[in-house]
Amino acid sequence: MVLLFAPSISFADITVRVANLKQDMELVTRELAGLRTEVELLRRENAQLKVQLEHSTRKQSSNAGVSSEVLQRMSERMKQLEFKLLQSEKSQLTLQKSIDLKMTELITQMNKGFDQVQSSPAKPAPVPTFNQDYPQTGFVHSVEKGETISSIAQKYKSKTKWIINANQIVDPKKVFIGKELFIPQ
Repeated sequence: MVLLFAPSISFADITVRVANLKQDMELVTRELAGLRTEVELLRRENAQLKVQLEHSTRKQSSNAGVSSEVLQRMSERMKQLEFKLLQSEKSQLTLQKSIDLKMTELITQMNKGFDQVQSSPAKPAPVPTFNQDYPQTGFVHSVEKGETISSIAQKYKSKTKWIINANQIVDPKKVFIGKELFIPQ
């Protein structure tokens, strides 16, 4: 299965969504474990009640003192337990379907994004070329606040092109304070 990113959704957004879905899955897993434990406890309790019911039935036949009211309560309790068990299983199925739907939607969205990314090839950035056509003598200047390549060239009566070539500056707009530049003279 190939997953693709939608153009309007960034990788970070998808990462966050996947992380959120993972957390949701962990919560569902924990809740499912709790529900399984509860179901197991209900089954044990149900088995105990059946044993008690059988025991009571035997006792009732031997003893006339056991009332039908106790048997009725036990029967109702068993019905309640069976109902709770059924509800628990239904909520588990509903939760699983919801998670499956969300995962399917996310995968579909990611596949669309991957399709769009694959269909538009990235253009490589042009590689700047530098030449040695500048005076080889000069001095080093440390860039100060507010200075640009052209202001430094004017200040020392040099040429902007010489400074760019001598220092192999890719983007003349990105010269930072404290950078040491060779100033050809």
